[in-house]
Amino acid sequence: MLRVGIEASGLIAPKALTGVRRYLLCLLEALAAQASRENFKLYLYFISPPRGNEPELANLQPSRWLQWRVAPFERGWWRIGMGIAMLLDRLHLFHFPAPHMARFCPVPAVVTVHDLAALSLPSEQTEKERRYLEDALYACRHAAHLIAVSQNAADEVQRHLGLSATVIYEGVDKRLFQPTSDAEIMALRAQLGIERYVLCVGTLQQRKNQVGLLRAFAQIQEHVPHTLILAGGEGSGTESVKAYLSEHPQVRARWIGYVSEAQLPALYSGAEAFALPSFWEGFGLPVLEAMACGVPVLTSNVSSLAEIAGDAALLVDPHDTSALAEGLLRLLTDSALRERLKAAGKARAAQFTWQQTAQQTLSVYRRLVK
Repeated sequence: MLRVGIEASGLIAPKALTGVRRYLLCLLEALAAQASRENFKLYLYFISPPRGNEPELANLQPSRWLQWRVAPFERGWWRIGMGIAMLLDRLHLFHFPAPHMARFCPVPAVVTVHDLAALSLPSEQTEKERRYLEDALYACRHAAHLIAVSQNAADEVQRHLGLSATVIYEGVDKRLFQPTSDAEIMALRAQLGIERYVLCVGTLQQRKNQVGLLRAFAQIQEHVPHTLILAGGEGSGTESVKAYLSEHPQVRARWIGYVSEAQLPALYSGAEAFALPSFWEGFGLPVLEAMACGVPVLTSNVSSLAEIAGDAALLVDPHDTSALAEGLLRLLTDSALRERLKAAGKARAAQFTWQQTAQQTLSVYRRLVK
């Protein structure tokens, strides 16, 4: 029986369920659902004990096919303790779902690379993000196999490090992300105090270009009745967004902060358009989530976003504010275009499933231990 260890500490970290944490959770749930049928066993490694009531662990409780390994000590765990545990558990391989790898890893390691933006966009990274780069480079160079969540991320690995990676796309949780009822939408709009809105979902980061989106919306707001809503936690772009909103109170825009996963489907479904004009993304999951909820999408024609959206979104140059404004106006005023993108978006999102992600990831595991 194949025995696979996965670093799962991210599931119990006191952080919002975004980015890498969402990837980790959805991949683990999909793998756990296939474990008995595919005859493999998962060992989830935690650097500190789970409290036991984390909602993220509801479908990942210990069983015949899934075990928890909790570090007996935190000091030195990443340096040597984790590797000793791998030997005790007789693992065949270990998967690090983000590019941060144990210094002593006595079994073949699989590392998932989400992006190398710190190298591709060095001027737009925070000091905190740059500090993570050393760990990422070490992990990439010492892994037995790399997984990239998009072809764009794989190209970054090749371009910057001269290494190859297997492309395995993320998925969309169809149980959660689907059009919600009119009643739920009306309730959410009443809660927001807004009837018609354009939505952008993502942590406030410079590379996500929320300020550019605000500037573009300001150019067209006299021609539409909508409000621009930014949903996402604080990041490297928080101060820029706050400053813009403070200095331009006449712009019909609002930042509502982080929105829980349970509230996201109604927030997506109630929007008349979704916009994510990032300068750079490793994958861009909100694009597919919006599509799955039946919302027409505008996104960037660069990085992974054009790759993931295909021809199911309106693509614009994120560096061209006028082009972004023109695209937004077209999307909000052209009903035929909106209907076409709604249908195309649903079909596009249906092609990305976490079950498929798990199956392809398992294939990498099996190839690695042959």
